[in-house]
Amino acid sequence: MKKIKILYLLIVVCTDCGQNNTSNNKTDEKLEKDSLTALVKPEVNGEFAIYEHDLSMYNEKYLMRITPSVDSINSKYESYILLTKKTDTIFNKRINIDSLGQTIIKHKIFADSTEHSKITTDYELRRIVYHGVRTNNLYFEADIASTVGTKDLKVLFQLSYLYKGEIGKLFVNGFSEKGWENNTGEIDNKKNRIIINP
Repeated sequence: MKKIKILYLLIVVCTDCGQNNTSNNKTDEKLEKDSLTALVKPEVNGEFAIYEHDLSMYNEKYLMRITPSVDSINSKYESYILLTKKTDTIFNKRINIDSLGQTIIKHKIFADSTEHSKITTDYELRRIVYHGVRTNNLYFEADIASTVGTKDLKVLFQLSYLYKGEIGKLFVNGFSEKGWENNTGEIDNKKNRIIINP
């Protein structure tokens, strides 16, 4: 009888240990599932195509390239504008909505417009297109889209390329819903673009 009691007690103890182990495993699995979080990055919209333009300025040959990119920290579209002369880099300028917006606010460009102070907060950059060259500056048109509505704007800006202290300096000339006519670079953009995956 004593042996049966000991055997019975052993079975109960082993059964309890097995049940506790199972419940602990279930709890651990639940905790692991609950503690995992999925990192979902927002979709970045914009035109992902590289544009190259052969330019002749003051009888000198240049190559200008616009390369789109994604700012991995802020998950926003941006572009790099590279200007080279033979093997020399003249400038490699990063353009994003913040650089455009800060320039607009700093120089009070169209300060009377309702969109003036909203450029950095309510808009995102979608595309940069070469517009043309005049005197010492390359001109570009940036397409920006509202994140809170359906309004799209075009921003005309310039980058200086000639004088030492001014090289790569960004200046925004203005913004508009319609854009600017006579964009000779738009035709080049269609011919010289290479689509890339972000």
